[in-house]
Amino acid sequence: MDNMPLFPLNIVAVPKERIPLHIFEPRYKRMIKDSIKTGDPFGIVLKDDKGLKSIGCSVKIIRVLKEHPTGEYDIIVQGQQCFRIKDKVQENDQLWIGNVTYLEDQESAPADLLEKTRDQYLHILLKLGLNEDMERHMSKSRSFDFIEFINLPNKIKQQLIETNDENQRLEIINRIFTGVMTMVSFGTNGQQISEA
Repeated sequence: MDNMPLFPLNIVAVPKERIPLHIFEPRYKRMIKDSIKTGDPFGIVLKDDKGLKSIGCSVKIIRVLKEHPTGEYDIIVQGQQCFRIKDKVQENDQLWIGNVTYLEDQESAPADLLEKTRDQYLHILLKLGLNEDMERHMSKSRSFDFIEFINLPNKIKQQLIETNDENQRLEIINRIFTGVMTMVSFGTNGQQISEA
């Protein structure tokens, strides 16, 4: 078990995903300053109208775009590993520190399911006219790799990080890809920058 600062947001982070963040609250400015200094991750956890979820994803800062004179930060983080919050305490400045355990996959996926997912993924890329860097796309081998650049609803992303079975995750992603492939035309959504 590890202790980790928690960042409740109205987004879900998944492993490998890159997320732009603007940090302006004092408690989170402190968290980011510490994370930059130590290189330690912090946890993004979905907070919705029902409260804080018990499963989130650790993220590491991969780029500091700007440190403002006010101490605010514009950063890019990358999802690392899914975790479950066992318990949490709030520090004096209201920053939550979670006692977390990392989730390990129960099973690896069969090769035919992985191949099917990869094929659908490549078809979607080609349909979108994205044909650069195909070698990298063809070498993807885990469920989270396939949704790295796909803007999915929080509900689906939360379902994926709560599923610690690679086989089940690939099944979910396959159903999404099948749905996308049946659409006549589709565009890409720009990613919004989350603030806190």
